[in-house]
Amino acid sequence: MVAAVALFFLITPPAPQPAVIREVVYKVTSLTTQSISAGTFGGYVPDPNERPRSHQGNAAFEPAPTSRTGGSHQEGKITIDVLDVVGDVVHVRLSEDFASRAAPYSYEAFVEPNGLVRYNADAPSPIAEYLLPLFGTQFAASPTLSNGDSWHVVLNTGVVNMDDMFTIMGRDDQVLLLDENGSVKLTSARGMNLSIRGKLKYKPSLLVPISGDVQEWGSRSTADTFSEIQTEVHFERLSDSLEPTIPK
Repeated sequence: MVAAVALFFLITPPAPQPAVIREVVYKVTSLTTQSISAGTFGGYVPDPNERPRSHQGNAAFEPAPTSRTGGSHQEGKITIDVLDVVGDVVHVRLSEDFASRAAPYSYEAFVEPNGLVRYNADAPSPIAEYLLPLFGTQFAASPTLSNGDSWHVVLNTGVVNMDDMFTIMGRDDQVLLLDENGSVKLTSARGMNLSIRGKLKYKPSLLVPISGDVQEWGSRSTADTFSEIQTEVHFERLSDSLEPTIPK
């Protein structure tokens, strides 16, 4: 009986994976740099190296500011598999295959019509965060797609206030040339506000981003620290199952 049960589990086929109705592959890079400075900024604290004096406490001194910097670089490919479209919400599976990782990292996400994204993952890459919104079925929210037209992608939760504006600056045949100008503001005192600038190429007939360069930077100050972060993202389409011949 035990052998029969074991055999049952051995021959039970895995659950079928959702069929892929579209696959788009991108060559991608990202670079994130962060710096943190700490100091009293004119204040005084007890000297930890001074021997306490009776009834006087420690001598006060102003410590020298300290700082540290760090960064991370990602380079490789992102594959986006479109699994389903329900009510104009696009269900996708991403596979991030970066040189710095031992194996690809896969997860799923849902792209709302206007480009807002819900991730089924704790740590999507910054590349995915700027690439996926362009897969929204109504991302290009301009009825005429004329030069100078613009639209906003807005999110206000009470904790996060985001306003991302896209403007059509021109055309290259069927491809729109877009400027991105956005901001993210957090109501938390420990949050970091961000500014976003980008140059994008987008093909509305296929609802697909062609390429993009995006910069994001922000800063945060507290009573004794100051931190800055900057991220640069680049992506370019390598292949698309809906457009087998990619125009050069």
